[in-house]
Amino acid sequence: MANALQVRKVTKWIKLFTYISATVLLITNNSFDKLNYLIPILLLLFFVNYSREYFLVAYNKPVQYIWISLALEMLLILGIGFFDETNINLLLFFICVSSTIIIHPVKYSIFQVVAYFASVFFIHAMRNGFEDLVKSVVPLFFNYGVSIAFVMGMSYLVKIQIRERERLAYMNAELEQAYKKLIENAAMAQKLTVEQERTRMAREIHDTLAHTLTTLIVQLEACKKLASLDSSRLPAELEKAQELSRSGFNDIKRSIKALRPQVMEEKSFFASIISMINETMENTSVHITLNNLLSQDIKLSSQIEIALFRVIQESITNSIRHGQAGEIQIDLKQEHNMLQLCIANNGMGCTNIKMGYGMQGIRERIESLKGNVEFSSSQGKGFKTKVSIPCEVV
Repeated sequence: MANALQVRKVTKWIKLFTYISATVLLITNNSFDKLNYLIPILLLLFFVNYSREYFLVAYNKPVQYIWISLALEMLLILGIGFFDETNINLLLFFICVSSTIIIHPVKYSIFQVVAYFASVFFIHAMRNGFEDLVKSVVPLFFNYGVSIAFVMGMSYLVKIQIRERERLAYMNAELEQAYKKLIENAAMAQKLTVEQERTRMAREIHDTLAHTLTTLIVQLEACKKLASLDSSRLPAELEKAQELSRSGFNDIKRSIKALRPQVMEEKSFFASIISMINETMENTSVHITLNNLLSQDIKLSSQIEIALFRVIQESITNSIRHGQAGEIQIDLKQEHNMLQLCIANNGMGCTNIKMGYGMQGIRERIESLKGNVEFSSSQGKGFKTKVSIPCEVV
């Protein structure tokens, strides 16, 4: 748009120079009687031309107003050509048709060209007779046609250049806006990634630490009882507690490094779950049953394996710490391309389930895999966790 405004400023000065030149030539080459007609017509033409550009174009008036102003402008130019014999009107016509092509659709200029040729032939016939017009049609058409075609062609090229510059300016503005949006989105994505990583790390540490500490607390309570009942077994139980603490500490360090649980680094997915279950039953009085109905040769993605392991680990921890459960049953199966995990205990249960950090972590893990989780419980009838994950087999 800025380029178009610059071109219009240039055309304004060209128009002004043309009108001044035409006025000087009219005064020089015509008698005083003719000037009484020519000068007012020229001034009116100047007014119509500028009023169309400033009023009609600038304020987006309907196309009918533009047609009327163009018709009036052509009528004034043709009027000057009728009174003046020096073809000053051709110079005025060039300015008129050129500005029309640049500002308006090209079809508007066709009307002007047809009207001008008709006036040229009419004026020639009035001055020299119709017989001479028949002989002069081809020379007149050629002489005027070449110059008019040149002006129209150059004006159209200027118009194309203006449009191209406006298009490039618009594209540059869009690219700049897109770049700013990209920078904003990148900053937001970075912030979101940091928040997600913090949440993931907090969830990893919570799952590992909660499970380890819960089992360790139970183990230490057993040691307290053994201290008074059977002190000979105390060193062995303390050794177990020490190993449990060491294992949990190593798991926390590995979680900080964003690695899989240590047991899953050393064993397969199912072996890791069985090892966790056996370790829990050795250190607590809880009995855990695992019903694995999955195919023996099934291979799950690493994300699903870690998520299922952590859900089972957190559910066992909650069953012991909050539910004081004595039995936990874990069912794992596949139905209709969905992995189904159900963990139920016979603990105290509750009537109002409160979403703690651990349960919220379970939900976030499963939802990140496009799955869903349901928690259900009732007073005195235990707690149940149902997980469904789209099956991704590798």
